[in-house]
Amino acid sequence: MVGVQRISRLPFLSGRCCHVDNAYYIPNLSVVGTVYKTNLPSNTAFRGFGGPQGMAVIETVIDRVARFLKKDAAGVRQRNFYGLATRNTTHYGEVIENNRLHLIHDQLMHSSEYSKRRTEVDAFNAVHEFEKKGLAITPVKFGISFTTTFLNQAGALVNVYKDGTILVNHGGTEMGQGLHTKMQQIAAAEFGVSLDRVKVDATNTSKVPNTSATAASAGTDLNGMAVKNAVDTLKERMAVTIAQFFSEKYPGTPSLPHSVRFQDDFISDVDHRERTISFDEAMPLMNLRQG
Repeated sequence: MVGVQRISRLPFLSGRCCHVDNAYYIPNLSVVGTVYKTNLPSNTAFRGFGGPQGMAVIETVIDRVARFLKKDAAGVRQRNFYGLATRNTTHYGEVIENNRLHLIHDQLMHSSEYSKRRTEVDAFNAVHEFEKKGLAITPVKFGISFTTTFLNQAGALVNVYKDGTILVNHGGTEMGQGLHTKMQQIAAAEFGVSLDRVKVDATNTSKVPNTSATAASAGTDLNGMAVKNAVDTLKERMAVTIAQFFSEKYPGTPSLPHSVRFQDDFISDVDHRERTISFDEAMPLMNLRQG
């Protein structure tokens, strides 16, 4: 099958080409993308880098095959799913790994009582000439992140203050999807502190420059890892100071930085359980010892 994709923006081209197979193994699939310049703007939102539009192509094919064979499209879809160990290479050469599609499909077929409802819908349609009902179960294989690989970047600035509060800046845009909340949760989890200690500041390129677009279903993955990386860097520095503090306070066997743990608003030495200090009490030590 050869499809010519007529679009006006180049970044969406690879999205369509890489998603035209959706969740189906098609060994003889070839996709050609062609860019056309027109004088017409888009008339609606164009989401998913062309991915949904590409998937609409193969779903139309599946639907037409099912109608021709007079079979339920759900069965045609299932027979053509990517396999677990074989039949799992895409038309662009990527191997589908950790395929959970079959497991999820079976669970949904059972929990939705699809077969029972299909029988009921067919019976209804058979006796109603003008009023019809529809039923479908459709898979989606959707790649995240950018095919323009340099866009797969993110940054974060994390500040910890004397009173134990934490301020997080990151490069993602909050647009109602809860990104700031996720960054707050990641910072709190990595520092081992309660959520109320962490505040996420408004996105600002003066704090985190060279930000990538918050898109491609990767805003949390990219910025969340940037926040984690920043927290890990701070914890490594803090661990050196805390280990030195414990060693001075408890003479004998010294505390080692790699044994310092951050958990439940406390910082402790896992090798010496009695050596512990609250996060609040520890932060002034950082300022005093590190200047």
